[in-house]
Amino acid sequence: MQIDSVALTRFRNYQSEEIAFCPGMNLLTGPNGHGKTNLLEAIHYSCLAHSQRTRKDKELISWNATAFVLRVRGRTGDGEGGQEHVQSVEYTETGAKRVKVDGRESKRLSDLIGHFSVVSFSPEDLDLIRSGPQIRRRFLDVLLCQFSLDYIDTLRRYNQALKQRNSLLKQMDGFGGQPAVSAGEVLAAYDAALIESGARITLMRRRALADLGPLASACYHAISDGGEDLTLSLTGSVSEADDEAVLREDFRRKLALLRVPERESGLTLAGPHREDLGINLSGKPVRDFGSQGQKRSVALSIKLASAQLLEARSGRPPILLLDDVFAELDEARRRRIGDMIRGKGQVFIANPRAADLPFEAEKTIQLLRGRVV
Repeated sequence: MQIDSVALTRFRNYQSEEIAFCPGMNLLTGPNGHGKTNLLEAIHYSCLAHSQRTRKDKELISWNATAFVLRVRGRTGDGEGGQEHVQSVEYTETGAKRVKVDGRESKRLSDLIGHFSVVSFSPEDLDLIRSGPQIRRRFLDVLLCQFSLDYIDTLRRYNQALKQRNSLLKQMDGFGGQPAVSAGEVLAAYDAALIESGARITLMRRRALADLGPLASACYHAISDGGEDLTLSLTGSVSEADDEAVLREDFRRKLALLRVPERESGLTLAGPHREDLGINLSGKPVRDFGSQGQKRSVALSIKLASAQLLEARSGRPPILLLDDVFAELDEARRRRIGDMIRGKGQVFIANPRAADLPFEAEKTIQLLRGRVV
């Protein structure tokens, strides 16, 4: 898969620009603050229907504008040259989103996902190590959604059931609303939906991590040339079982035990929405014991391993978006990372200095004030 061009209209500091790319290494260069990172963000949003930098889409609209439009053209699938593909998304400040895939309008943002697989890395990805569980859960969800339509549908059902269940819990007992008996019957229905989809999510996350963990460990050894062992695990699950039926039963028992505190708090206190990605070096949490260099190397290793996993699942390397990856690394680590990504499909690298790269880019795009120069 590859992206041939992206068109940006009123997106960040871009007013109206269409930029063409090559199938291999694309270097985005220019002064800081002139649009390199914004262009990577536009590619990410066009492919995955969300920004890797912010959850607030309004921040993406250009100053004094009321909407932005992104359109990406490329080729997907097997065979000579692949199949031409176009997808676009329009967002207005009212929160409305309009999606088109190969000229046909779609009602679901998720219809953008899966045509172009993408893995991004930027300095902000250190939050994968430093921040709370929500960031790491989101990383897992985005990864799994890219190679599993079943995961997208299951996650949607779970989030809908979780929202409805929490709303009902806030109305029960001391929260006012429906009588306890009728509310209890409705709660049982939400429990069933939550348990079915939740058990499947946990199982799919756990099995993905079983493949991702060894890949991340190998990447870490290649990048750091250190002796620590990197391990990934799913923590906070209702059960350690690797069987969906057992997971469902354990989830059901857990919810029954938590019935009173859940009514008191008005929140669902168990399930995939409370899981976390455990990241350890030689058995110790990287978040607590790792140096800044180790944290950066671990975060990059996990992202590179994600690209390898996507390639293993789809048979095609994903598109890599790398923002200022090489600037803070020594020459040896730059060379190792370069060896890992060279020849692995299409890569976009935002870097103010071409000299930082351990290889020659096949195309250099110079950006100045949101335009190609």
